[in-house]
Amino acid sequence: MKNLIPIVFIVFLLSGMAAAQDTLYSETFANGSLENTWYAGYSGNNMQAEFYPNNPSGDLFVGKLGNDLSGGGVGQSYSGHPSFSDLYYEAWVYIPVEATTAGTYYGIEFRIDSTENTSGYQFLARFNEGVSDPKLRFRSRPSGGLPSVIKDWSPAEIPGGVPDTSGWHHMAVEAIGNQFRFWYDDQELPGGPYTDNTFSSGWIGAYVWDFALAPIYLYIDDIYVISTSTGINDPQMQLLSGYELRQNFPNPFNPSTQIDFALANREFVQLDIFNNLGQKIKSLAHNEFSAGIHEVQWDGRDDSGKETPAGVYYYSINAGQFQQTKKMLLIK
Repeated sequence: MKNLIPIVFIVFLLSGMAAAQDTLYSETFANGSLENTWYAGYSGNNMQAEFYPNNPSGDLFVGKLGNDLSGGGVGQSYSGHPSFSDLYYEAWVYIPVEATTAGTYYGIEFRIDSTENTSGYQFLARFNEGVSDPKLRFRSRPSGGLPSVIKDWSPAEIPGGVPDTSGWHHMAVEAIGNQFRFWYDDQELPGGPYTDNTFSSGWIGAYVWDFALAPIYLYIDDIYVISTSTGINDPQMQLLSGYELRQNFPNPFNPSTQIDFALANREFVQLDIFNNLGQKIKSLAHNEFSAGIHEVQWDGRDDSGKETPAGVYYYSINAGQFQQTKKMLLIK
């Protein structure tokens, strides 16, 4: 029975998180299977789950997307929901630096229009050896037209510079209305937010391109999409007639964030932080609170005072008969 306890506990956390509707989507490719429905893009290629030792999450499986079916050298696959709009979307992407014929683009897509399968936004990396202009790129890909570059980040603007070895890199985008911000290896890229009005909603996905004769593959892992429709406005709340746990603000955050909750009556409150394995790492509150609105700060440290690494965390409240769990993201 001891081995079953953490598994049951994690299921409780995830079900609470889903009920709160703060997380729109997650795909970890755990156990070598797709957790969601994926669709082949206009290229005809689709996402697969593949065994991959030493992957970022340590679960030994990642997503794999090839360009082998496309005459144009494109691999594209999408998932999620066509209504996705205001969101924070992150993923680990394996970016090689080996020499290729034209310089390969690897990256993530969002607000993809599934009625066309050819349009959407892209956040891409091109670091191949022999390419004269290595870069990170934000572009729109309109239906029936050529991609339009919105921003190229030069080597001098890329945190840590252009890598000289192949490896996993963390790529993320925040899309709120027509404003976009980007992160590479958990550092925000300069110049944001960037403005564009081409696409207002759509699916999320992955993308790889190269005209090389041999197939090119993109490897991707730990995809998370978090709604930004809550937590980005004024976090102050009006007095509530019941109980409520609000989305932390800001979210994503670095290094600290605020958690607000409301009580209808005086209650003993237990407010705790858990990591992605369901392990409690921090007790934020363990005492009585009066009825009304309360604010608690978390500085990103555990109970021992040690800074916690970037990643997904859960915060859970127990107050009388009221229980709720929400998800948040620490970036660095």
